[in-house]
Amino acid sequence: MLPNVRVAAALVVPSRWTCHRMKLGCLSIRTRLLITASLLVVAVADASAGDPVAAEALFQQGKQLVAERKYAEACPKYDASYKLDPTLGTLLNLADCYEKAGRIATSWSTWGAAMEQAQRDKDPRLDYAKERREALFPRLPKVVVRVYNAVPGIDVLWDGAKLAPGAFGSEMPTDPLDHKLVVRRDDGVVLFEKTVRVTDDGKKTEIPLDMVALNRAHPRRSADDDSSSAWGPQRKAGLVVGGIGLAALLTAGGLELGALLKRDEANEANACVDGFCTPKGMESIQAARTYAEAGQWIGLGGIIAFSVGATLFFAAPSTSPASPGASKQTANGRRVIDRHRILSPSAVWVSPWAGPTGGGFVFGGKL
Repeated sequence: MLPNVRVAAALVVPSRWTCHRMKLGCLSIRTRLLITASLLVVAVADASAGDPVAAEALFQQGKQLVAERKYAEACPKYDASYKLDPTLGTLLNLADCYEKAGRIATSWSTWGAAMEQAQRDKDPRLDYAKERREALFPRLPKVVVRVYNAVPGIDVLWDGAKLAPGAFGSEMPTDPLDHKLVVRRDDGVVLFEKTVRVTDDGKKTEIPLDMVALNRAHPRRSADDDSSSAWGPQRKAGLVVGGIGLAALLTAGGLELGALLKRDEANEANACVDGFCTPKGMESIQAARTYAEAGQWIGLGGIIAFSVGATLFFAAPSTSPASPGASKQTANGRRVIDRHRILSPSAVWVSPWAGPTGGGFVFGGKL
């Protein structure tokens, strides 16, 4: 295809002799560039057009598969051939292949496309395509999806494709296969799912869908309905602070244990006797004092942090419904929660305390 592009480019630079013979005068540079661009576009379009050689090869493969009654494999060959070289003969064979494969609705639609192409090309095979299409109509299975009480935000999907509201209540020609019907809400919740088996007998299958009933059967989950909402920001903060306090208490316990061990080392016979200590004994005594003092301060901080965390956790307002009357459901299935009825302060209170000799926290409340 590249030679076509080169020829097109060569034709757009007329010589003086060409200008004289055409009696158009010499073209300006701008005009030449415009003509060049136009011809290049045409050349590229020709180059990107179908490939008749590949199309013929695919067509012959499809014919061979049809002769072997392998229709499911033959139809894609015809389809690929038609996309490369859209001839009427290939389209007629594709429609016939779909019919033999049992895809009645697809065949019926393809015969219709063949009729349009034959009429456009004034091809005498128009009557043949029309006859074959009309012969399929009595066998054509149809599906009708009837939607009652439509609710915004709910989609109906047929084999994964969203049905437009205009398709509700209309007869849809369908291949005699197993099809999947899904009703899905905009929050991703599947309200209804069904496998619809369509048979090749020309029958009409109706599927009624009451959207309000389906929506009501699957209430929307709000933040107040989620069980994780009981762990609100205040309680989460309480857990973090309390965890830090607990870690500090464990660290303080370890330091106090280390102080006891160092003191035991100082009490050994080769360390301290009757108040007189060796350098090793003095080192053990100093380490014991350091560990004990650090443990006391870290322990005090741990008690305070743990107390604050416990206060934040237990004093957090409850977010769970206090009674069935705390929430109600509207006609379209949405739940409305009365926050004034369910958000009440906890009856439990916690108060930390600390002193020169220790610390802790006090719980209180009512049953």
